[in-house]
Amino acid sequence: MAGEHSAAVPFQAHLELLQLFLAQRSPIVETIQGLLNAQGKPLQYLQDARLLARQFEDCFYTLTAISGEQSLLRGQLREAHWGSGFKPREMPGLHNDLVDPAQMMIRGFHLWGQTRWPGRNGRVRYAHTLFNLYLIRCLELLVMRLWDAGADGAADRLSQIQRLLDRLWSSSPADQPVLVRDARWLIPLAQSPTTEQLAPYFEVEERIAAGLSEQDRIEIHKASVQMAGGHLRSQLRHYCMKHDVAIDDHSLVLITRNSNALDFAILIQGLVPLLQAYEQACHRDDRQDRLALAGAICQGISVDPELFVNRVDLLGPYTMIEALFVMEGDGPVAYTPMGWRHVQLLRDYTVLMSRLCKSLHEDCPSFRPVAGAYSPYGVIYGFSSNLTEHMALKSLTTDAVTHFSVEDVFADGGTGADRLAWVDGWRKLPHIKEEVQRLFDYPQQFAADIFARIEQALRKRSADDESRSGVQTGRLHILPAAAPEARPEAALIPELPVRYFASSDRQIVAAQQADFCDQTRLLHDRQEGMFAVSYQTSGGWTALTKDFLTDLLGTGQDVRIVGLPAAAAAALKLMCPDLIAAPGIRPPAA
Repeated sequence: MAGEHSAAVPFQAHLELLQLFLAQRSPIVETIQGLLNAQGKPLQYLQDARLLARQFEDCFYTLTAISGEQSLLRGQLREAHWGSGFKPREMPGLHNDLVDPAQMMIRGFHLWGQTRWPGRNGRVRYAHTLFNLYLIRCLELLVMRLWDAGADGAADRLSQIQRLLDRLWSSSPADQPVLVRDARWLIPLAQSPTTEQLAPYFEVEERIAAGLSEQDRIEIHKASVQMAGGHLRSQLRHYCMKHDVAIDDHSLVLITRNSNALDFAILIQGLVPLLQAYEQACHRDDRQDRLALAGAICQGISVDPELFVNRVDLLGPYTMIEALFVMEGDGPVAYTPMGWRHVQLLRDYTVLMSRLCKSLHEDCPSFRPVAGAYSPYGVIYGFSSNLTEHMALKSLTTDAVTHFSVEDVFADGGTGADRLAWVDGWRKLPHIKEEVQRLFDYPQQFAADIFARIEQALRKRSADDESRSGVQTGRLHILPAAAPEARPEAALIPELPVRYFASSDRQIVAAQQADFCDQTRLLHDRQEGMFAVSYQTSGGWTALTKDFLTDLLGTGQDVRIVGLPAAAAAALKLMCPDLIAAPGIRPPAA
């Protein structure tokens, strides 16, 4: 488990250190503003992230009030986070990390270099922003250590972080942006960068279920689901603009479904408890909670409502990650404990969505985007950490809005234009050309299109449940190579086309049984959950892509595979348990 790598991290010591930083805000900010007085420094210095990061952190750890023991805590939270599996993936040309004051210094230097350098007052103002960013970064890392000393004290430790967060904003000057108010939102923010390892995300989901109150758990799931939905919608918007295609373009549907196994799986982990809480709110006729939960659920399913509402039979396989959920080896092919938990959540999701789709459809109109007002369906960003970066950089301008926080990005309702102006103004900076700014104007039509798809999917599901006339789904028939004629009726079923197979085995490719795929790329995609099944061959690896789920089974077509290795056939049955017809392959026992 993730915490085994970081059990020695002393939570209380780090909390007291951050409290000390808050008490020493004035001298720290004064030192930071001196660091920002970099006009005339060489460009190499102004862009040296590693050097600036070290110098910036020195502003905290060279305080005379810091004890020798406290100085040893430097870097410990980051190392613990990385040791838990959350080390950001190297992405050349792209900042993929938690909010980083050094990076924000570089962006500030660039803006000043393109416009004009500030005087002391301007530097002090930005120094306060960077101070707050650093504290937020530390709190994001610290909140991931809630469970290190056991689940029993996790709720109390979360409360301590909330009190420190409250103190951070109460001690900040009035002209500073309030980046995030709720400590529970720090948990998904801490997990926003892309990483090589996927298992830690699921381990955190299991930990959230232990030691926290139901209210805290639901708020964390709301934050996770809404942020994931926003990230996926932004990705969708990017593809639409880059390839100049409509939001429902078939190629875009395939890309979205095939490349987001982790995001879809994490959405299921959060949507199930939200749906359960939503059902309870409906039963007790709590209109406020009901709408708040419905809004979060609709944002969660917004990237592909047809899949999440009407094609739940296909959704399951798209969320399955073979490398994490299926255990292969000398013994029988079976689910891992993580896989079993996910499959159960999928079953719960299927039942809950069927039961609650009509209620969600009734509540859906409350979230319809209004012209001239803001809707979460229109927010565009890369990773969730980018949101705090946008707010921080905007603080360099005189028209920065400071009373909104990250939570307000995802809040539904309201017809005023103030939130729209706030979000729309993030990229309206003096050093950015107007034609570039226009590329990031709030996409009113996109938000309306996203909502229309959600409403249509819920309406369709409600009508189908009443008429019992849902969409038919095909089956994949697995036949043994030795005696495929043992099932004469299967001879009438077309074979699965070769284009759905990828292989690094050149012999298999030469035999026209798969398209070639470099083995490094194939194994990477396997780790990302992009295949329905994969298996090693004498000359490399072979994999079945998930595109056949939408292209063939999703359109009601049956197809067959002949001669799939027994272990691969058993794994495929686990990955797509309701879509495989494979005589002789028994489902695993619970």
